[in-house]
Amino acid sequence: MEMSTVIQEAPADVVLMGLGVMSGTIAAELSIAGYNVVGVTRGPYWNYATDFASNKYDEWGIGFERKFDFPASLQTTTIRNNVNQFALPARRPTFPIQYHSLGFGVGGVAQHYGGNMGRQGPWAFTMNSSTASKYGAGHLASINPNDDTQDWPFTYAEYEPYYVAWEQAFGISGNGNGNVNGAPMPMSKNYPMQGHPLTPLGSAFQSASEALGYYACPHVSSLASVPYMNTYGVQINGCVYDGWCGSSCNYPCETGAKANSAFRSIPAAIKTGKFKMVLNSEVFRMDTKADGTISDIRYYDAQGNVHVQPGTVFFNGMWGYNQTRSMLISGVGAPYNPTTATGSVGRGLTYGYGTYSSTGGPSGSVAGMGLNSFCAGNAAGGDTFLYDFMDDNFDHTGLNFIGGAQQSAGGYSGGGPGNLTQAGGVSSASQGSAYKATQKSKYQAAATGHVSFGGVAPDLPNTTSYWDIDPHYVDAWGDPCARITHDWTPNGYLGASYFASSPGNAPFIAILNKMGATGISNGGTVVAPFSAHTDWWGHHWRGGNRVGVSASTSVFNGWQQAWMAPNLFAAGEVNNTTGDTVPSGTHIAGPQVQIASEGMQKYLLSPGLLTASLDGKTGPT
Repeated sequence: MEMSTVIQEAPADVVLMGLGVMSGTIAAELSIAGYNVVGVTRGPYWNYATDFASNKYDEWGIGFERKFDFPASLQTTTIRNNVNQFALPARRPTFPIQYHSLGFGVGGVAQHYGGNMGRQGPWAFTMNSSTASKYGAGHLASINPNDDTQDWPFTYAEYEPYYVAWEQAFGISGNGNGNVNGAPMPMSKNYPMQGHPLTPLGSAFQSASEALGYYACPHVSSLASVPYMNTYGVQINGCVYDGWCGSSCNYPCETGAKANSAFRSIPAAIKTGKFKMVLNSEVFRMDTKADGTISDIRYYDAQGNVHVQPGTVFFNGMWGYNQTRSMLISGVGAPYNPTTATGSVGRGLTYGYGTYSSTGGPSGSVAGMGLNSFCAGNAAGGDTFLYDFMDDNFDHTGLNFIGGAQQSAGGYSGGGPGNLTQAGGVSSASQGSAYKATQKSKYQAAATGHVSFGGVAPDLPNTTSYWDIDPHYVDAWGDPCARITHDWTPNGYLGASYFASSPGNAPFIAILNKMGATGISNGGTVVAPFSAHTDWWGHHWRGGNRVGVSASTSVFNGWQQAWMAPNLFAAGEVNNTTGDTVPSGTHIAGPQVQIASEGMQKYLLSPGLLTASLDGKTGPT
C-alpha cells in the first residue's frame, strides 16, 4: 500500500470542520471581523444555477440513490435500542425506513432539506426547572424513567437577540411564531421576509382557530418568499413555486431560494479575501496539546494525502453523529459511561420529533380546498400553525407527560415527484383506477382538503440513550463508526395518546367543526409505550454533545465552548440540552452559532474559558 503524503498547512486564526449552515455563519462573521479563516468540507461547492438546473430532475437518482449526498457505504452509524442488542449499520438508503443520508458539499444537507423553521419556545429552555416548579420536584422522574433532563444555560429572553441576528442573516420567511400561554411569543423583531402565500385550506384553518381564541401564524420557512438582501450583503432570490422541491426533504433548489450556507453566508466570507475553502476533503482527527486545547485538525484530500491544519480557535460544524464521533475518536472530552451515568460526550441523546405515527388524532375533510393555488414549497409554506398545544401552553395537571405538539394545516402539495412513495411501498391505496381518480382531481379548486391533528410529545433525555463508538464497524478510512443506543421514551407515546382521545382531542374537534369539516374522526387507536422502536438514524438527533452549566454533565458551556478544550466551539442540534417538538432543528441552532461567533472572537482576544453572561452583540466585533 502506498503511504500517504503528509502536508503541513500554514496556521489560521480560525479553523472550521465542515461548511454546513453553522460553519457558514462563523466563516462570514469571523472573516468580516478580519480573521484568517480556513474551512474544510467533504464534497464540492454546488452552484444552483448550473449543478441543479440541468441535472436535478432525476427522481430515482435523488430520492433513492441520494446522488447529491455523501454515500452511506463510506461512512454511517450503527443503531440499537438497548445495550443487550447488537448494533447494525445502515450502509445505503433503504426507503422508506433509512431514507435520510448525510449532506455532501458546501451547504450540507440544507441544499435539499424541507426548510421548516420556527423558534423553540421559552418553556423548552427551562423544561426541567419549570416542570419541577409547577408539577413537583419528582414529576419528571416519575414519568421519564432514568431521567436526565436539564435546563439550557440561558433563557429564551437571553437567546432572543441571537435568534434575531441569525434570522436576519439566514433569511427567514414568516409572520410571528405562535402563542405562549395565550399571548404571542415575544419577538423583538419579526422575520425579515413575509410568510409564503396561504392555501385556501391554510386560510380556513387560521380563521377557524382564531375564532376559537387560538393564534395561527403562517408557517415559518427558510425558503425565501421574496427577493432579499441579507445582513452580510448577499442577494437572495425568492421562491418561484416551480413544483419541484417538495417530497421528503429530497430536492435541491435551482434558484437559490432554499437557505443554506452556500447561498447565504459563504459568499460573504469569500468576498473578504480572508477565507480559504478546502473542498473534497475528509476531516478525521483533532490533535490536542498537553493542556487539552486543540492544536490542529487532520484531513484527507481527494488524493488520499494527509493535511495538518493548525489554528488558534476551532469550530466543529459537523452534522449530528459526526460532531460527537469526531470528539470521541480524537479523545476530546469525557466519554459518557451509561453504567455509571458519568461523563458527557454522547450523553442526553434524543430524537427531535416524529418518533412514530401509529396514533393519530382527530381528522376531517373540507370541501372546496383544492391544492393548485401553489404547488411547491416542501409543505413548509402555505399552511398556518398553532403553538397552543405544545410546550406547557396548556395545563398538564394530572397528565402523565409533558410538552405537546405543533398543529398545522394547509401546506403546499409539494410537487416534487410522488412516484417515490409508490415505488417504495405500493399498497391498494396508492394504485389502481380509484387512486388515479383522486390524483386527477386533487388540484382542482373544488377538491377536498384534509386536516388532521395529533402528534407526539417530546422525546426526553435519559441515561440509557446515548452516542458512543461502535467496537465492530469502521468507515472507509478505518476509523470506528458512531453507535446510537436509543429507544423512544414513554413521554412521546403518552402525549400522542392524549391527543387521540378525550379530553385531549376536544379542541381539535371544535376547530374541525368550525371549519365545516365532514367525516370527522375523533382519533386513532391508542398505542402503548415501547410498542414501536427506533429503527433508523434520522436528520433531527438532538443532544449527545449538549450545552449546559456543568462540565460533568455537558460538553459545552453557554458560549458553545468546550469545557475541556476551551479553543473548541460548536453549534447544532446535537448541542441541544432539551427540545420541544417544533420541526425546525436548524432554527434552534441559529442562536447557538451566533453566540459561538461572539465567543470565538472573545477567545481570540483573550484565550480561556468564558464567563457565563452574554453580551448580546450578535455580530462581528
